[in-house]
Amino acid sequence: MRTKATLTLLAAFILSSFITHAKTTLSSEQISALLSSAERPLKDAARDESRQPEKILAFTGVGAGQHVLDFFAGGGWYSELFSKAVEAQGKVYVHNDEVIWRFAEKGLNERTKQNRLNNLVRFDNMPIVDMTIPENSLDLVFTALNYHDLFFTHSTENGKNVMLRDNIVDYKAALNKIKDAMKEDAVFVIIDHAATPGSGYDAANNLHRIDPAVVKFQMQEAGFKLIEEAFYLRNPNDDLNTLVFDPSVRGTTDRFVYKFTKL
Repeated sequence: MRTKATLTLLAAFILSSFITHAKTTLSSEQISALLSSAERPLKDAARDESRQPEKILAFTGVGAGQHVLDFFAGGGWYSELFSKAVEAQGKVYVHNDEVIWRFAEKGLNERTKQNRLNNLVRFDNMPIVDMTIPENSLDLVFTALNYHDLFFTHSTENGKNVMLRDNIVDYKAALNKIKDAMKEDAVFVIIDHAATPGSGYDAANNLHRIDPAVVKFQMQEAGFKLIEEAFYLRNPNDDLNTLVFDPSVRGTTDRFVYKFTKL
């Protein structure tokens, strides 16, 4: 009887431990409440139709208590949603490197003034490899519409070519850094504007797009496997050869959504 009772208690402890440590994810009702919150900036909500955040948040599996990295976060549109999703016991790392920071500084500072999102940890104007995130701590890694900026080296301003980087980001080192910070069951979600097959890195500079095959290859090379793809943001009518900021396609580009895990 003692052995049976001991085994029963042990089984109960294991089950309790599993439940305690299992990931909490947002329900559809919680996502709806988050998106319709009176605290959410109106200008953020105005972009919901284009970005489909209710579906994207569900796809990521984000929830209370998680640790999230939003890299190349720009002005923090998704960072804010993650901040609310993980609640006070969670944490959101918000990263922008020296190039993205040029375009993101004003918006992110406005979003975070008066410490209104106090579970954010910011890495501003910093290479990915210099982030200080504990190993095996992240539940979710996310980047939206900016993976191509790893290869964004120059821009045209007032008809002149402006160099933003001497070379592309060392994406192998960057992905390795991120991978080390991920838990074994963490997920890595990438959203970006699709470019034509075979366009290489040129599309990152000329169109702010990237060939989806490049992303798949680089992630596999870095030790990740593609486990799921979402089609909420695909648009077969996008010819893939137009600058994403052109009014004719802005907000309606063909965008791929991939979810990876560590091998």
